[in-house]
Amino acid sequence: MHDPGAGRMARRRVEGAASEAGLVEYASKVPSAFAGMLGGLIEANVRANPAKKKDFDALTARVGIWVTDIDEGVTLVFDRGRLTVYNGLEPRRTITIRAEAETVMSLSNLKIGLFGMPVYYNEVGRGVALKLMRGKLRIDGLVMNVATLNRVTRVFSVQ
Repeated sequence: MHDPGAGRMARRRVEGAASEAGLVEYASKVPSAFAGMLGGLIEANVRANPAKKKDFDALTARVGIWVTDIDEGVTLVFDRGRLTVYNGLEPRRTITIRAEAETVMSLSNLKIGLFGMPVYYNEVGRGVALKLMRGKLRIDGLVMNVATLNRVTRVFSVQ
């Protein structure tokens, strides 16, 4: 139906459209560069891939990421289809990842394989696994939250 006065198509509100508009919020008025980069990466991944959106919508977790070589961190609070990004580490985290910037960024390049599991047999995956075994990548809460970590990895990965 057209609105003859304005010369443009009449629109109706679509259920769920408002929630899609703001997938990521920043707790600080001035998010750090790292917080902005991670929030933007996750939002782009979720918008581009329906499987990642499904994981994002099901994810409820508080994930801390501390970058050891720049002494900066963020907390990602996933709440079933919403993400709030905090500068620094907030309390009551489900998982905390601690690593150098290069390692954190390599997590976004992990390939996702069968059954939605990260692939550790290619070059990137082997590098991540080796850093985990050598202690250069620490994941606090890993043992009790493997399924949550896998879901976060799927949302975070650009692959």
